[in-house]
Amino acid sequence: MNTKSAQNYFPSQVVSDQEKNSYEYGLKVAQAIEAEWFGKDFNSNRFSLNQQDFHKLRLYARGEQSVQKYKDELSINGDLSYLNLDWTPVPIVPKFVDIVVNGIAERGYDLKAYSQDPFGVKQRTDYMESIVRDMQTSEINDEAYVTLGLNVYENDPLSLPKTTEELELHMQLDYKQSIEIAEEQSLNVLFDGNKYDNTLKRLYYDLTVLGIAAVKNNFDTSSGITVEYVDPANLVYSYTESPYFDDIYYCGEVKNIPINELKKQFPHLTNEDLLEIEDQPHQNAYAANRYSSSYNDNNVDNNIAQVLYFNYKTYIMRYIN
Repeated sequence: MNTKSAQNYFPSQVVSDQEKNSYEYGLKVAQAIEAEWFGKDFNSNRFSLNQQDFHKLRLYARGEQSVQKYKDELSINGDLSYLNLDWTPVPIVPKFVDIVVNGIAERGYDLKAYSQDPFGVKQRTDYMESIVRDMQTSEINDEAYVTLGLNVYENDPLSLPKTTEELELHMQLDYKQSIEIAEEQSLNVLFDGNKYDNTLKRLYYDLTVLGIAAVKNNFDTSSGITVEYVDPANLVYSYTESPYFDDIYYCGEVKNIPINELKKQFPHLTNEDLLEIEDQPHQNAYAANRYSSSYNDNNVDNNIAQVLYFNYKTYIMRYIN
């Protein structure tokens, strides 16, 4: 085995917590991700190959794929002069893509919040026990109301369940604590503010066409909580054997963002830092038009910076005296 090809670019995880919290450690992780995904040759690095594969799949899903391979099959020694054919692809696949995407989108759901803290559980238990008491003493309570005019029910007798099955349905469908209602409302407002329904459509389309979809949760003091669509072609992640990506130890996204947005997200950057970012040469074609044969340096906007966002999973030591 070649030790050089098997070299681990990532920093050691068996270091102090202080070193892991340092800027230098995070920079080493970023450089290791860059070495793994962005090789010197644009046509052979892992990131560009992923983008090219996903681009081809999206072309097929839209019925816009290249017809060159069909021409190669029908040509004789490269000669097509005797064939009078319309080479426009028949848009069959897009119809089936729409059927699958719409089928997934029809599986609607509603957000339901249930309190799990001891106080909330006690409230739910006390309420259910009070209903059970009213159900068990309903005959005595009715007699007391008829003879003495006293209402000794703890709950509304008109909406009281008659059986145990009705009680279970009542607790699942009708009973809601104020904190649960507030939580559901806040989540709905969050999704509506981020236009999550539109994001879901893009996720369903990616799942159907590419077999992978991603979304990112973020928070900053300007926009609050945001739910952002992530193009799978811009993803970077560690090796995984799981279709659910639950065994990865790093995951990231490459984005081209304006300098003003960069300053908004990272207020600590000085003008000198921003000028240095602007002056950095765009050495890779993925910073601009990835699929155009007419790519040149004039297509690059210096007001756009390419940023790698990533999360890296490690551990910290907890010392108990």
